[in-house]
Amino acid sequence: MGKKPRLTYLALAVIALVTLIGSACAGPAGTTTGTGNTPQVLRLNLAGEPNLIDPSRMSWTNEATVIKQVFVGMFSFNADLTLKSVVAKEIPTVANKGISADGKTYTFNLNPNVTWSDGKKVTAKDFEYSIKRMLSPEIASDYASFYFAIAGAEAYNAATDKDAATKEQLKSAVGVKAVNDTTLQITLAYQSPTFLQLMALPQSFPLREDVIAANGEKWTEPPNYIGNGPFVLTEWVHQDHITLKPNSNYWGAKPKLSEIQLKMITDINASLAAYKNNELDMTTVQPGTEKTIMADPVLSKEIVRFNDLATYGLTFNLAVPPFDNVKVRQAITTAIDRDTFIDKIRNGVGKPATSWIPPGMPGYNANLGSQYKFDKAKAKQLLSDAGYSDVSKLPPIKFQYADSAGNKTIAQFLQAQMKDNLGIDLILEPMETKAFQAAYNAKQYSMKWGGWIADYPDPENWLPELYGTKGGNNKQNYSSKQFDDLAAQAKVELDNSKRLQLWDQAQQIVVDDAPFAFINYRERFQVRKPWVKGMVTTAMDASLIGDFFWDQIYIQK
Repeated sequence: MGKKPRLTYLALAVIALVTLIGSACAGPAGTTTGTGNTPQVLRLNLAGEPNLIDPSRMSWTNEATVIKQVFVGMFSFNADLTLKSVVAKEIPTVANKGISADGKTYTFNLNPNVTWSDGKKVTAKDFEYSIKRMLSPEIASDYASFYFAIAGAEAYNAATDKDAATKEQLKSAVGVKAVNDTTLQITLAYQSPTFLQLMALPQSFPLREDVIAANGEKWTEPPNYIGNGPFVLTEWVHQDHITLKPNSNYWGAKPKLSEIQLKMITDINASLAAYKNNELDMTTVQPGTEKTIMADPVLSKEIVRFNDLATYGLTFNLAVPPFDNVKVRQAITTAIDRDTFIDKIRNGVGKPATSWIPPGMPGYNANLGSQYKFDKAKAKQLLSDAGYSDVSKLPPIKFQYADSAGNKTIAQFLQAQMKDNLGIDLILEPMETKAFQAAYNAKQYSMKWGGWIADYPDPENWLPELYGTKGGNNKQNYSSKQFDDLAAQAKVELDNSKRLQLWDQAQQIVVDDAPFAFINYRERFQVRKPWVKGMVTTAMDASLIGDFFWDQIYIQK
């Protein structure tokens, strides 16, 4: 996609790695031609219990996958990651007077026919409530800092210790206002070249104040979970499954499916067994078994494989010794053989990574991180330079992970790498998925495997909120004034060439400081039954592939 005029602020140029799979053929009244009496039930594996499905609070991909079916926002993304209108009538521009001449005031006109799943109208007030709720100090959203360009947003979010009256004043001063039922106006403190993309994220989706007030923490349980998307949550059997069914009051094109079943099978081998037994329609496979799948006469024909905008590796908690020592972090980062990881653990799926922003993203720099190419002797020297020529003097090094077969394989590989290349005995601490997610969110971990998947295709989504001192997703306790200063400049720079240069300099600082050991750029590798039709995948799919467009899927056996 090409660069847009300076003040339209749509998605910036991105080489989106997109795979379009299958084609949907809609018939009368939302049915699908050629399906006969085939049950329109899609059975998938969410692979664990979601920690939260509150759009204001979400931070994990399995949460996003559910939320994106039940709620829709002003905008969403097309398959090529360009922006598209959903609840909004059109994308604001200077030309259509949706963006003021100074680039600081945005006016969103809502489609008047948009309804909630209980039949009530969605209004601009629902957006005002949702955005201010997400920014509130009580919610403490990991994504609040994404929206600090909104006038008054940062001051309100930081009001944790203020009295109730002061908080209310700060809330009123936030630049989000429902002008009338179908007009939302947002005022920015400064021009933001990516603001419209933020209005496509779940954190800006509308919410019902009356529903949340009446049900408190139980509002995310059925039947309280009132949304405005194509599906409704009808069942949540915790630690077992979630059921979604079509929203009978959905105002857009009706889903072709009659039901989506989201299982919570944590054992990836059990998930594949269920797939082979026709109990699941799609699943991931055990890392390290990809070549076996490729050689299988049946499964090889059912592989879905594509690159996405995701980087994975080791997250260090810099508040936990010895990760407060940059040389230790650099030593571990240099001690991991990425080529062996890709070849043996991922069976050739994905690419080795030595920097943060992945290929296909604006800001990707293939030359960054070359100092971390696997070098056992150099890694040992770095550890010695850190003051640990005698590794027995190191504090215990622990690795926490969500307890699944796939993660266990990765953990055992890392344990062997640390022992063989640095002489370090890595202590493995598996945890139940929800407990692991909660511990990470609370920064109660030492070292973990994880990564980042693009929320929107821009380096701004990859750097300040994860590595900025005040970044809502900075779970590493990383802080660099030089990085913060560059990020502050990049956020308001409207010249795209200069902006990308600033982000490149900022990424260089992160790479050198190694708060994260970059290991691989992900490639999605799953198997899908041939009767699943109409699936569209994108480079920004969340926990389960195709989740931007599940409403287009149908089953044809």
